Amino acid sequence: MRIAMAAALAAVVAGAATWLTIEVRANRLVWDHFDVVTPGVLYRSGQLTPEQLAEAIRTYRLKTVVSFHLPGPEVEAERRLVERLGAEFLHLPMPGDGFGREDQFRAVLDAVDDPTRRPVLAHCARGTCRTGALVALYRMDRQGWTIDDVAEEMRRQGYRDGWLCGYVYGMVEPWPTDNFPGIPPRSNGLELPAGGDEPVPDPGPLPPAGLAPETSDRDHDEHGGPVR
Repeated sequence: MRIAMAAALAAVVAGAATWLTIEVRANRLVWDHFDVVTPGVLYRSGQLTPEQLAEAIRTYRLKTVVSFHLPGPEVEAERRLVERLGAEFLHLPMPGDGFGREDQFRAVLDAVDDPTRRPVLAHCARGTCRTGALVALYRMDRQGWTIDDVAEEMRRQGYRDGWLCGYVYGMVEPWPTDNFPGIPPRSNGLELPAGGDEPVPDPGPLPPAGLAPETSDRDHDEHGGPVR
């Protein structure tokens, strides 16, 4: 009797585990890589189900949804859903490795900067590379984060070490030297020193965050970064 009960219990547990695995992989129980970048301004995620996306739009009162997916019927179905719920749909297709064009990323920042178009949700398939690149540019360009801090956030979001963070770093404009003393000037990779013919290497990434000057609340914009 006890053996039969144990076998039945094991079967129930195995069935529940299988169901849970299927549901999690289908993102029906967990919003894939959903995270708050700046409350009321910018949110990020992987691909949500239609039900999850509708809930996100209502819960966070999203005004713009950005998709980095390549064109396809799923994208058009999402466009119809988003527009039916009264939000703007911005489609900026780029390769899955996240190496999109600067004008694509800045199109999202334009929406983020516009009070009539935010809060914004940006997403790709898993919320790691393409979405991570967008958030990296936002962190550095709008909030003055260092490249090391941005790289660490990308790793927490599942991005494996690669060139994406440095690629985005080259887009930062205006260069944050004026706001963060100690940051070397932008370089194209090699500079000729005065009075010499030998090039010197690029000075490298940003210094630690501790070199940033202290600022008051008045010196920060709606993104939490220093006013430029």
